[in-house]
Amino acid sequence: MDTQNDRLPQHFNAAEKWPGKIHEPLDQGNCAASWAFSTAAVASDRISIQSMGHMTPQLSPQNLISCDTRNQGGCAGGRIDGAWWYLRRRGVVTEECYPFSAPQQTTAEVGRCMMQSRSVGRGKRQATARCPSTHTYHNDIYQSTPPYRLSSNEKEIMKEIMDNGPVQAILEVHEDFFVYKSGIYKHTDVSFTKPPHYRKHNTHSVRITG
Repeated sequence: MDTQNDRLPQHFNAAEKWPGKIHEPLDQGNCAASWAFSTAAVASDRISIQSMGHMTPQLSPQNLISCDTRNQGGCAGGRIDGAWWYLRRRGVVTEECYPFSAPQQTTAEVGRCMMQSRSVGRGKRQATARCPSTHTYHNDIYQSTPPYRLSSNEKEIMKEIMDNGPVQAILEVHEDFFVYKSGIYKHTDVSFTKPPHYRKHNTHSVRITG
């Protein structure tokens, strides 16, 4: 007997189902903070979808990079569970308010935290400073509901995206990821003739929209 999962379409794009609510990706440059960029991106889309377009913020990865520093490495890497904890408990402002600033010296450089928040009761929080950017005065704090995990079953993930919007995933990447351009990433050993330090691997966090 066919189940609902078995009847999933061959093609699905969240931007087509929810026009105007799925945000364009931000350029993270030479900053290994996919933990912050993907968290902010998924939360931005989910807030837009759940509010039926009444709120369409593009949340600030820089707010996470500079202010969520407990057990995080800024542009040298971090943990998505910590990012979601911060987004839920402290909240962040928009990218327009607190724009991304690429590290100038080292990847460990995170910049001084320029946007904190304080409790105003009933779980709500309010910004304690003006926007670092001079282009807007809107420093509203956005918080997320508790995150939840999905199984690794592909059809369950596909159905989740169709029903509720983009999801976040972690994948293992190798040295060839730096020359990846498009399509489905698959590791190919392009540095087998080079010294061992060229053959490192790590993890990368992404937003899946379809």
